Amino acid sequence: MSSDANSDDPFSKPIVRKRFQATLAQQGIEDDQLPSVRSSDSPDVPDTPDVPVNQLSSPPLSLPETLSEGNAETNLSDDSEPEMLSQSSTSSLNRRMEDSAIDPSRGTRKSQSRGFDYDPAGERTTAPVQKKKKDEIDMGGAKFFPKQEKKHVYTHKWTTEEDDEDEKTISSSSNRYSSRPNQPAVSARPRQPVYATTSTYSKPLASGYGSRVRHIKEANELRESGEYDDFKQDLVYILSSLQSSDASMKVKCLSAISLAKKCVSPDFRQFIKSENMTKSIVKALMDSPEDDLFALAASTVLYLLTRDFNSIKIDFPSLRLVSQLLRIEKFEQRPEDKDKVVNMVWEVFNSYIEKQEVGGQKVSFDMRKESLTPSSLIIEALVFICSRSVNDDNLKSELLNLGILQFVVAKIETNVNLIADNADDTYSILILNRCFRILESSSVFHKKNQAFLISHRSNILISSLAKFLQVILDRVHQLAEEEVKKYISCLALMCRLLINISHDNELCCSKLGQIEGFLPNAITTFTYLAPKFGKENSYDINVMMTSLLTNLVERCNANRKVLIAQTVKMVIPGHDVEEVPALEAITRLFVYHESQAQIVDADLDRELAFDEGGCGDEEEEEEGGDESSDEDGVRKDGRLDRNKMDRMDQVDVVHALQQVMNKASAHMEGSVIASYHALLVGFVLQQNEDHLDEVRKHLPGKNFQNMISQLKRLYDFTKATMAKRVESNSGFRAIERVIEYLERLE
Repeated sequence: MSSDANSDDPFSKPIVRKRFQATLAQQGIEDDQLPSVRSSDSPDVPDTPDVPVNQLSSPPLSLPETLSEGNAETNLSDDSEPEMLSQSSTSSLNRRMEDSAIDPSRGTRKSQSRGFDYDPAGERTTAPVQKKKKDEIDMGGAKFFPKQEKKHVYTHKWTTEEDDEDEKTISSSSNRYSSRPNQPAVSARPRQPVYATTSTYSKPLASGYGSRVRHIKEANELRESGEYDDFKQDLVYILSSLQSSDASMKVKCLSAISLAKKCVSPDFRQFIKSENMTKSIVKALMDSPEDDLFALAASTVLYLLTRDFNSIKIDFPSLRLVSQLLRIEKFEQRPEDKDKVVNMVWEVFNSYIEKQEVGGQKVSFDMRKESLTPSSLIIEALVFICSRSVNDDNLKSELLNLGILQFVVAKIETNVNLIADNADDTYSILILNRCFRILESSSVFHKKNQAFLISHRSNILISSLAKFLQVILDRVHQLAEEEVKKYISCLALMCRLLINISHDNELCCSKLGQIEGFLPNAITTFTYLAPKFGKENSYDINVMMTSLLTNLVERCNANRKVLIAQTVKMVIPGHDVEEVPALEAITRLFVYHESQAQIVDADLDRELAFDEGGCGDEEEEEEGGDESSDEDGVRKDGRLDRNKMDRMDQVDVVHALQQVMNKASAHMEGSVIASYHALLVGFVLQQNEDHLDEVRKHLPGKNFQNMISQLKRLYDFTKATMAKRVESNSGFRAIERVIEYLERLE
């Protein structure tokens, strides 16, 4: 080996040969027997093939390696000056070997450990052939490890203010390390965990270590992800029990109750709808009608899933399950487990009510524990299903095909008879309320369902409704105030149902007109019942019942003659009860409500005539003391007192504006009611002109100008709000015909 070899080459240092020669000296080997390494730079060694030369290759080295003397930095550093020995100076080498006191056995073990075996008999030392490892590359006797692929390291970052600078720093650092493919990537700085949050690692370093983590999720996203996984696992677990063919009915019942408890949470219900799991749940509950208690738990699940505004989508299998559960009204199986299951279901409903009230939503739950049945819960669920699918004609048709409408009609008949027999009518009124809502939604603009409800079982629905109306008029004097509100509210729903089935239907109109006492009772509801007992629902009763009577007399002259011949009770606010002819009662009520509507028009004209705080208001206050402002800054006629507005704080102003809006709403209601009364009078007078004088004598100015103006307002309002609906075209034409008829009379 040449002495002027490159000092940076780690194989130029004769450290290994030095040790090997010392070992041979201890074993008594002469210099001539030493193997030699040929060097092209040494002139003392002849380059002839005749001279026997023992070739020795340096053993493979792994970098970096620490030897017995010094460390890796001392042996491989450029600044170190190891002792260089010439290969030709064998005498000096022998002296060094003799001076060293090395144990021969120890030298032998070391030489053997380094892969050399000395054979005294052959006086020849050979290096064993080592098997190359898969990941090693042999280049001149040295081991080199291939370049490792760059692994993705998760780096944490809390903020994104210095994203660009971090990317540049990390990329420059990675390029610097990638330029050294033959050396291990040893960091001068110890690696730190990625979750370190101390101030030392809060900012990215120049070398790229300790940089912030990127693309971290927010806390709410992590929570939602965890909730999603929990909901999915819980639902899969519950459905596995419900769908198992080996599970008993008790196990399935408990699984359904567990699912109902989960459905109490709005997030879980939203998860079911977003993941379209409704079909899977319905499929798992298809065998629930086989067991009464299992049916109760399944009905609870369906009830909770339909309570939200975005209700679940109901298909044919779901409606078939609903139809089967609707007919289970009693518990006839497993009476020993009835109380346990009912108590568990009742706890579910209590939890649901508490959950909704905590969220600020008011829940109307009028069910009683002793009245919990699959039928009652499914009726409640059908109310929401039908109200959310009022424009779905396919659903309405399936309600008829599966027999749901037939069951509801029979339910109405049963509960009306119970109320007429003076039975416990609190629960019966509740059932009637729900049944009226179902039939109203299923019959709106659906001719097939309307015809069925009219003709089913010889007009049993119409007869039951007429009987219920008679019961209300007979019993309203004996009921408490709270009971009266329930009856009046149920009566308004009944009017909605009758309006739907009588719309453009001459058969229904004639059948209703033929029922004894129905027309006078219908008129009495808004001439006497609503003003006296139903002040809160007075507007609904007036509009709904007047609209129903308009449908009945629009195409049927026989009903017009029957109505004219009736005498009814009438009460006007501030007057006593009196009995007058039906046509006179309707006309006088029109005058009363029209005068109430004119008040707001006159007030608006006065507001526009005078400036804010002008003298006109002061003169008006001096002239009419009864219209002076009250303590809240609102006059009795509904106007704001502008003199007090400047002295009122924000809370008082809001309160005063609220009162003004309430009074304006009441005046608008009066205008609408007057318009419907004028419409009814116009239809009744058609083909009955001999009664014109009876109407004119009660009108202001003895003419129909006020009626015409109110009807034109109604026409403009209806056209502006319902112009896009095709079904409203018939309403427009009806109002136009009445306006033209009254104008001809003038």
